[in-house]
Amino acid sequence: MVQTSEARFVSRLFGITLLLIAAGAVLTLAAQPPSFWSHPQTAIRFDGLPIHSATNPMFDFFLGRGWIVYLAGVSLYAAVVWLVVTVLPKKLAMAAELTVILGLCYCGSNWIVVRWNTGTGGALLYASAVAILLAVAVLPSGDDRDRAALKRLCWVMALTTAIDAIFTLIGQPASYWQNPATVYEGNPASKFFLEEGWWAYAVYNVVEIAVPWFLALRIAPMAGWALAFGVALGGLFGGSNWLFYVWRLGLQAPIVYAALLSIAVVWLVLNRRRGATVDELSADSSQGITLRNANDVSSNGSSCRC
Repeated sequence: MVQTSEARFVSRLFGITLLLIAAGAVLTLAAQPPSFWSHPQTAIRFDGLPIHSATNPMFDFFLGRGWIVYLAGVSLYAAVVWLVVTVLPKKLAMAAELTVILGLCYCGSNWIVVRWNTGTGGALLYASAVAILLAVAVLPSGDDRDRAALKRLCWVMALTTAIDAIFTLIGQPASYWQNPATVYEGNPASKFFLEEGWWAYAVYNVVEIAVPWFLALRIAPMAGWALAFGVALGGLFGGSNWLFYVWRLGLQAPIVYAALLSIAVVWLVLNRRRGATVDELSADSSQGITLRNANDVSSNGSSCRC
């Protein structure tokens, strides 16, 4: 039963992975400058820099050889992911798939923000779509009636939001602590509270965690899981932006962050299913005891008749 559930979950996550790989390829090609189609060397990355930029080097060198080679590279990437997922044990496969999903979501949201100047709203919209897909993939089917697994996901949501807040405060210039007007922040809401002082920003983050947590546990299960995933992704992307854009740690830093978050989420899901399995085993044991008692009674009755 557990192996069947895990296999189904791996299959659903792989479907989301393929969808995001395709979406990422479309966004990447659509975001290229007009010169790209005749001169592939002019291709750009999701941060707006040329693909050969020495700043935060990335894995976009296929783009410099044209769209056909790029799509071939994307197809190869999808095949490698499939092979890895097939070979790995189910638990590790889930973590690997989630890592790829979160990484692709981060890259896709950056294309939308940087290339089309949508601001944080565009990134939130893209992340919300991915959060809904994840909720559909992992929504409990009757074995989380007390929403224990959702509560644990809310803890992950709180963690990513808190990490983003800590990174934001660490990233402020030295002058901010004497003059909050010198704040350095791209999110308009966070900037508003930071300008009032670090204490106002801290209160804002507590509310930013408490309100989604309260709502997620009281609205419909599908919406609750989507909300928790969405806020967790928002915190992940906020923290990743500090790692990538401000501290210039390369794309590997957000990927490592995504991997750690993926392990936490898989652990939550597996715990939920393990709990369900224990209940199922208990029920099976009870049924077995009842059946044995019935057989004993039947045997005794038969002996008496003899």
